[in-house]
Amino acid sequence: MPDFKKIMQNFEPSDIIANFFVLFKDEDVSIDGWISLEETLPKFISLLQGEIEYCWGAKYANMEDYLIFYIDLEEKNNLKEIRNEVIYQKVKSFEEIFIVILHKDIKYRIIENLPLVFEWFMEYSH
Repeated sequence: MPDFKKIMQNFEPSDIIANFFVLFKDEDVSIDGWISLEETLPKFISLLQGEIEYCWGAKYANMEDYLIFYIDLEEKNNLKEIRNEVIYQKVKSFEEIFIVILHKDIKYRIIENLPLVFEWFMEYSH
């Protein structure tokens, strides 16, 4: 049997937390909450995949079906894609972090064109 006490002692969650929002291709189904930004982009993608699988099931959790963005707080309307590790590490340095995961079938990149994303952002941004 695993020693859960020892596992928890060795577990160090990330100190960096972000608001996140996942929008499925029908633009009516979403997931939102807080998420830990892992050390690397692949680890973060794995964590996101787990969240989607937990909420919607494994058949919806293929991360190749989604694009990952952040909302640049200087240009609040635009989503900027997190395409690589360099961008991911830059995002981790922000004071407030809003991550948006969109199904690839969604073509909009301005949050005002995505009502659920816009409402979520307006509710949680300062």
